[in-house]
Amino acid sequence: VWSADYNKVLYPYSSNDFVPRTHHEYLIAAKEAVRKSNGSKEVAVNGIKRPSPLLNIFNYPTQIIYDFMHLVCLGHIPSLINRWCSNMNKKAILEIDNKLRNLSIPHNIRVTFLESIQMASHWKAKHSRLFVLHVGVPIMASYLPTLWFSHFIIYSLAIKLLYSPETKQEILLAERLLDFYCRTSSNVYDSSIEIFSLHAHLHLSYQVRLHGGLAHTSAFAFESMIRYIKKKAHGSINPASQIAYWINMRRATQSNKFNLPIDRLINVIQYKYTKDRS
Repeated sequence: VWSADYNKVLYPYSSNDFVPRTHHEYLIAAKEAVRKSNGSKEVAVNGIKRPSPLLNIFNYPTQIIYDFMHLVCLGHIPSLINRWCSNMNKKAILEIDNKLRNLSIPHNIRVTFLESIQMASHWKAKHSRLFVLHVGVPIMASYLPTLWFSHFIIYSLAIKLLYSPETKQEILLAERLLDFYCRTSSNVYDSSIEIFSLHAHLHLSYQVRLHGGLAHTSAFAFESMIRYIKKKAHGSINPASQIAYWINMRRATQSNKFNLPIDRLINVIQYKYTKDRS
C-alpha cells in the first residue's frame, strides 16, 4: 500500500491474508505486468514487474529464501537502531558506544565496534549479527524505554531461536514471537515501520522449516570466502573466465592424498631365530 504520508510502500499487518503466493500465480502476475507495460514504462502487478529467468530453475516461493544477513543484519537492525538513537541524548549514546568498544568477547569472534551506534547503518553485517544475537539486549537494557526494550527482547529471542534451532518447538515459538512482534510494531513505533523488510520476517519460520536455520542459509559464508575467489581474477577483462581457469588448474595439479598401507610382513629374522631355538 502506497503511503503518501511516508512516501513509501507499506505492508500493514492488518492487510495480511496469510495465504502464500504460488509459483503459478507469480508467473501469471509477471506476464500480466509485461502485457500492461507494452514496451513503455514498467507496470507492477502485485509487486511484480517482469518474469525472471531464474524461475525456470527455482520454484517460487519454496526455493527462494530470505537472506539473514541482508534482511536482519543490514536491514531491520540498523533501521531499528536509528529509531532508538533519534530519541536518545548524547550522554546515553556515548555510554553505549563505550560499552560496545570495550566488549569482552571470545577470541574467535573478530568484531570490533569502531563506529558509533548512531552510525549503525554503516556497520558491517557481523556487527549487527553480534548485536541482535548476543550483546544488544544486555547493553540496551538501561537506555531504552520499557516498551521499546521489551519489544526488542521479543525480536532478539525470535531471531536467536531461528538462527540455529534444535527442535520444532523452538521454530514454533519463534514463529509466534515474530507474529506478535510484527503485529504490534506499528503500535510500539508508528506505521512507517511496516515496510517489506518487517513483513518478510513473517515468512522466516516457514523458511527455516524447509531449509534449516538462518545460520546455514545466509550470505555470511559466501562473504567470508569471496576474498579467495577475487584473488583468482586480475584486471577487469573476463573475470569469470579467469576464476574458472585458475580453479580448474588447481584441481588438475592438486595431488590426491593417500595413506601408506600398514606393514603386514613377518619379521623374518625374529621368526627364524625363534624357530631355531625351539
